[in-house]
Amino acid sequence: MIILVPLIRLLMSFIDLYTYIVFASVIVSWLMAANVLNMHKAWVNQIVNALYTLTEPVLNVIRRFVKPVGGLDFSPVVLLFGLYFIQNLLWQILTHL
Repeated sequence: MIILVPLIRLLMSFIDLYTYIVFASVIVSWLMAANVLNMHKAWVNQIVNALYTLTEPVLNVIRRFVKPVGGLDFSPVVLLFGLYFIQNLLWQILTHL
């Protein structure tokens, strides 16, 4: 029981970090669509690839169930709601310990 509290807090921190990564991925995809990012620069390409590697496996699973509507991809929104739900569930467990 004593190890459960730090473990839950660590998991909640990872969820916070992953939430920021999802937001960054969405913003980068918008910048790529608007042709603002120069993909010929190595550091930009590395950042985009890192964000893609971290988010796309989860987003692809969500896209199987939530199809794009009118060209808009709502899978990041579903992912963020899911992360929020999991974090609230962990918070409820943490407050009851």
